[in-house]
Order: sequence, then C-alpha cells, then structure tokens
Amino acid sequence: MRRGIEMKNKKYNISDIAKMLGVSESSVSRALNGTPGISDALRAKILAFIDEVGYRPNTLAQSLSKGRLNIIALILGDVRNPFYADLTFDIQRLLSESGYMVMLFNSEYDMTRELELIRLAEQFNFAGLILITAKESSTTARLQHLDMPVVLVNRILPHFDGSSVLLDNFKAGYIAVMHLLELGHSKIGFISGHSVSSASNQRYEGYRQALSNFGLSFHEEHMYESDLKIETGYQIAKDFVSQPEKPSAMIIVNDLTAIGFMDGCKQHGLCIPQNLSIVSFDNIRMSSLLGIELTTIDQHVDQMSEHAVALMLKQLSSETHRPERIVLDPTLIVRKTTAPI
Repeated sequence: MRRGIEMKNKKYNISDIAKMLGVSESSVSRALNGTPGISDALRAKILAFIDEVGYRPNTLAQSLSKGRLNIIALILGDVRNPFYADLTFDIQRLLSESGYMVMLFNSEYDMTRELELIRLAEQFNFAGLILITAKESSTTARLQHLDMPVVLVNRILPHFDGSSVLLDNFKAGYIAVMHLLELGHSKIGFISGHSVSSASNQRYEGYRQALSNFGLSFHEEHMYESDLKIETGYQIAKDFVSQPEKPSAMIIVNDLTAIGFMDGCKQHGLCIPQNLSIVSFDNIRMSSLLGIELTTIDQHVDQMSEHAVALMLKQLSSETHRPERIVLDPTLIVRKTTAPI
C-alpha cells in the first residue's frame, strides 16, 4: 500500500513510464492519445500502469511542442443571448470530448473589437477559431490570411472561402411570410437585425421575395432595425403602437427582440395575436414558455453546433481538408402568437 502511495506522489514523464514497462515512448504516447499502432492488450497494460502511478500528461507542454495551444477561440456577439449561449454550450461540450478547450470572447457586435479578438487568437497561437457573429467587413481579409482553421457559424462572408455551417436564412424569411399569408395577412412588417449581418439580410431578402411573388406591397414605414436585444424590441413597440396605419403581422429577426416587442405592445393595449400576429427566428427555450408561446423558426442549434465542431476537427486533423458549407433547413414552429386575421 505504501509503495502505491509513493508511486502516486512521484512525478513521472513518458520516458520514465516507457522504461519501467520496457516499452517504447511512442507506444506510451499511442496509448495516451488513443491512436493505432499498438495491440489492445499493450494499450490496456500501459493505461492501467498510468492510472496506478497517477501520471497526468502536461497538456500545455504537449500543445506548445506542436506549435499551438490546444484551445479553440470562440467569438460571438453577446453570450447573454440564449441562442448564442446554447450554441456555446454545445460547441464547448463537443470540443471538450475531443480534447480541446474553448476560450470564449464577446465582440459585443462591434466590428473593430471582433477584428482585435481575431488578432488575439492569432497572437496566442490558438489551434482554431470559430466565429458565430462575423459581419461583412474587413474581417474577411483578415480571416483569409490566418494560419489556423476557421469555421463560421450561421454566417457567410463575401470572398471568404473557408468552412461554414448556417441556416437557409432566405428560406426561413420566406416561410415566415408564407405562414402569415395562409392566415390571411397581407400587410406584413419586418424588424431586421444588424445591417452587416448576413443572416439578418438573407431573412429580409426572403421576406421581400415572398411579398413580391404574391403581389404584396412593401411599406418602408413598417420596417425597423434592431440590435437583437430584448430592450430594443420593447422600444420599437412604443413607436409601432403610435403608428396610425399598422400592419396586421410582424416578422422579427430573433426571439429576444420579439419577446421585448410583444411586451411593449401588450403594455400599450395591443393584443397578440388578436390584433397582431408575430413570427420570429431562433426557437430559444424561453419562446415556448407559458405566456410567451412564440411562433418561431427553429435554427436547429444541436445540428449547427455538431456540424461546426465536425468541420473544425476535420481541419485540425488534415492539412488538405477542403472547405465545406453546410446549410440547414429551417423548421416553422407554430405556437400562439399567430392567428387568422
């Protein structure tokens, strides 16, 4: 028993373990990393001995020896947004299962800060970079010259030929209009997101295309821009309810803005869906709660995060990996904020 305690307290390295077992250092390394090249019996023997002596590999030293930290930088606009929080949770869990840590950065939807964070990830020699809220900006040029794998999530950038996973946001905007048309609505307003967000712009384009296809007029006064925050939705509602000619339905770029907008409308005596139907995007957990029950477009966070991690791992394991673009199909979730006109 005492020998076991002494062995646990002593610090070992791979070379020590290899000598004590009479095997090569590469065999010990293969057993630790789960790579092929040794028999199952030898792998089990090495791992049992490692557990007995309490050996723990120096992950930082291993990463530095390869020239990169075993860390993936994850840049997003605002982790307080439940949609981004769910994505972050899933991505972190999946990367952890593959031996990578995640360093989280909030860009606060600021393009200058986003660029600074990309430079920071490069300076610290992180293994890879996942961007959730990249905007159409000078970011593109910077990404093209990064010496690390990059994956865009729910974004596309002009002239960026790297890997990405995103919702078919044009289709999402289109089917939101189609749902309202089926309920008899013909005057439909729109609350967009940031003007440099590809996801927001594509949803808006889908909305405009659907109106055009069915011969419906677009009214500029029924168009608003938000910053994806619940407070902004509330403020937009204050202006909206004062308008003499209001649409009978609104499409809103994300659930948080929609929830704030609904609250503002209700506080000013506008009943939903009796006086106004609302469709939004994201399908965050909050949107299904009693009293909210928001009709929304599901972005399939679980699939989006799985594909993002898979694209990153492919690039990390192969220098010749070709960029891929994975487009997810949106799903309309009908709840209680839409009704026949």
